[in-house]
Amino acid sequence: MDNVTSIFGNHDSVESQRDWGYGDADFDVESVPLYYATLGEDNFVSYSPVKGKQMLLRTDNGNQLGIHGDKYKYVSHKDMINTARNILERSALDLDGIEETIRVCDSGAMCFVQHNLPNHSIITPDGDTCKLQLLHINSHNGVWSYQGSAGGLQSACLNSQVFLKDTVSIYKSRHTYQLDIDHGARLIGKTLGMLESNNRIWAEWSGIEVSRNQVFKAIATAANSKFSLGKLKEGCSIQDILDMPTCYNNTSIAYMLRVWPTYKNRLGQNFWALYNTLTDWSTHFVRTSETRKNTVDSPTQFIKNTETVRETIKSFPRAMAA
Repeated sequence: MDNVTSIFGNHDSVESQRDWGYGDADFDVESVPLYYATLGEDNFVSYSPVKGKQMLLRTDNGNQLGIHGDKYKYVSHKDMINTARNILERSALDLDGIEETIRVCDSGAMCFVQHNLPNHSIITPDGDTCKLQLLHINSHNGVWSYQGSAGGLQSACLNSQVFLKDTVSIYKSRHTYQLDIDHGARLIGKTLGMLESNNRIWAEWSGIEVSRNQVFKAIATAANSKFSLGKLKEGCSIQDILDMPTCYNNTSIAYMLRVWPTYKNRLGQNFWALYNTLTDWSTHFVRTSETRKNTVDSPTQFIKNTETVRETIKSFPRAMAA
């Protein structure tokens, strides 16, 4: 049989990723009718179908992944990963040295695939290197639709930098077959401009001093500390709030207050240092062992944290103009 040459310039780079397989997402999914059981006389159990409902199961171990209406069309994680790779293959990005990470959580109900592109990078205001990072996510439990987004990864601290505004969302589709792969590839090409424009904002932030009140309010907002934010509205001083044990019951606040001095001393007391404090938390924060399953080790928590940071930094100077 004659060899077939791909018309896509990135074919070889993406093909090497396909050889890696699908990691923990390497399983099939099937839809089955949903029944409810009724215990009658003599312990007789009868089963009746739940009208208009279906259940998604893993075929390898039978784990339940989600319950949906009978018209729901699911996208398998493997299809999502293949689509992400196909989009990269059709893009004009330089994929040499591409790194792929696949992670799943909630017994396989949710999955993300992350691609780091070292040949697309910029120098951040503090002289660090930030390389382009693409993220595709999918779920079987209705938490996420299939979507792709862009961000950056700083080399020195390994913080996943959050891009500003809605430009971060490259595309979104409930079903893979509804996504125009060539269109997705063209949209991904715009991420290079996003990386540059965000870096200009970061450079401006490095020259804008941030007050202690702004730092604490941003940290409390990201940590969703209703207690601390409420005390601020009441007119309490930051020092008084920090002296209250309830403030530190929020472990996210405690984490960010601990790392903030490091960034302030290294980068200066500016919005760039505050931004790095927030992305440090969204990337690295781990709660206690009792709640570890819901920490940043989970794709769910990581993505939720990055969205929280994106909302928080909308109040930063010029963020809305990014």
